[in-house]
Amino acid sequence: MDNSKIKPENIIVMKVGPHSNMSLSEIIKTKQEEETIHGVHYWGYSGVLCQPKKAQEFCRWSLSVSNQAPRLILIETQSSYISNIGAINYFSSNGNDFEAFSGPVQLQGAQFAFVSRKLKKVENFALDDYLVVGGKNDGKPLSLHLRYRVNKSFARIKPCNFMDNKGDTVPQITVLEAELVYPYAIWLES
Repeated sequence: MDNSKIKPENIIVMKVGPHSNMSLSEIIKTKQEEETIHGVHYWGYSGVLCQPKKAQEFCRWSLSVSNQAPRLILIETQSSYISNIGAINYFSSNGNDFEAFSGPVQLQGAQFAFVSRKLKKVENFALDDYLVVGGKNDGKPLSLHLRYRVNKSFARIKPCNFMDNKGDTVPQITVLEAELVYPYAIWLES
């Protein structure tokens, strides 16, 4: 069986796009360079959804129920974001004890970052194959949650008996997948 065609059971999904005067393709290149240096790459984010403590809890839950950490799914958005916050130099895996990155990272204007590796493009990703985990939209299809200004979510694959082929696929835009690795999400400081 081709494991590359198997959909991950649990995911953390986030919209990504142009940021700090860089195109998405330029950002992807910097993430590949980070992985060469650090063995992992960092996807910065801010906001109230999927903060590191909750992300770490979701990852531990996923490991306990499926013996796998969730995958990070990055869905291209056309909206741009210009950061006025300088480069990030420090990180913490617990929110208290910060240390310097051992080499350069491309993180600007972010409070947090997902820690991942093995970034690859995904074909025919369907939002409707997943249900939201947690919050007021718990159990709803991901496509009904990931709209407008909502740009991140925890999700799990629908049970097989609820799957259909009418999923809301996103073939015209870039969808990327990466393995989340311990500590899964970190706090950032400039």
